[in-house]
Amino acid sequence: MNFTSRPFIFKRLTSSFVPRFEFPKYNVPLSDFKGHQVKALKKFQYLAPQLNMVVEIRDLRAPLSTRNVLFDKFFLAGNEKIKRLIVYTKKDLMPQNKELLNTLIRWHKELNENFIILDSKSPSDAKNLLKILQWESDKLLNDSVPLPMGYRVLVSGMPNVGKSTLVNSLRYINYGKKNENTKRRKVSKTGNEAGVTRSTSEIIKISKEDSQQGIYLIDSPGIGLPGRVSNPVAQADYLLFLMNLQKPKNKVLWYPESDTKPTNDIYSIFRRFYDMKKISDTTAAISWINQWKRKGKNILFDIEPLLQPNEFSYKEYLLNDLKKIESYKLENDKLNILGSSKQLFL
Repeated sequence: MNFTSRPFIFKRLTSSFVPRFEFPKYNVPLSDFKGHQVKALKKFQYLAPQLNMVVEIRDLRAPLSTRNVLFDKFFLAGNEKIKRLIVYTKKDLMPQNKELLNTLIRWHKELNENFIILDSKSPSDAKNLLKILQWESDKLLNDSVPLPMGYRVLVSGMPNVGKSTLVNSLRYINYGKKNENTKRRKVSKTGNEAGVTRSTSEIIKISKEDSQQGIYLIDSPGIGLPGRVSNPVAQADYLLFLMNLQKPKNKVLWYPESDTKPTNDIYSIFRRFYDMKKISDTTAAISWINQWKRKGKNILFDIEPLLQPNEFSYKEYLLNDLKKIESYKLENDKLNILGSSKQLFL
């Protein structure tokens, strides 16, 4: 990954510190599909005839890395009638970033895609999403298209993008605690690690009991792509690479710099945070990455949103990814795939 031909990035850097503009190629094993992810893909195909909408969740900080080309393949495989809404979560970790918003508007306009940005934990944001789903359901009802099984929405996305948290927030609107003594019950498991949801869940009703037409969610496990770098140290190094390229305007420190200078050395970062005599490099890398996944504000985990319109086309990016997976088969719970999409470090 080389950015030496991107002079505009240099202009954004105000420090005398010079970051790397080329990320090294690590000779490390790449991950493959998990069994439950393959089963989920099969279930998607089975559920397609009864679906009215697919809500695809992506992380606002990684709009391309958390986009799954297999979902694009799904919509091009005879499922064009199913509505699609792209929901970017983690809004609270990218507050008031107008440049990113304008970039997303431009990208999705290229493909005539609808998207919204929200915080999965926010009751008001969940209510806004429910209003959209209710409007789509009412539209079919008003057009004399009754749905005996109700309006059915599949919630999908990459692992750990906030799907289950959003499902819980939507369910809580009409079925939450009635008083302060009632404990809030989760209808979908959540956690900091990927893969908490292991199977496509039962139907979860989120509309009011007296609604003319019920709205039902189907939660699903996160489905990643093969070709993801599974080495934590390489992932941490890539995160450092991104941090140094995106020195924040608000001068929030990416990592401790009070008594040390910025660095391109990931092992130096480990030493600043941890006692390396007590833990391994792998443990330090996992801990540091997870910290930024949970709390990393104002940092993009993708570089492409920083590029100028004439240097990156969202539509061309998608078409190139689709070409790479023109032929794939689900056989015996194994996915045989030609090529791979964007390598996912985070």
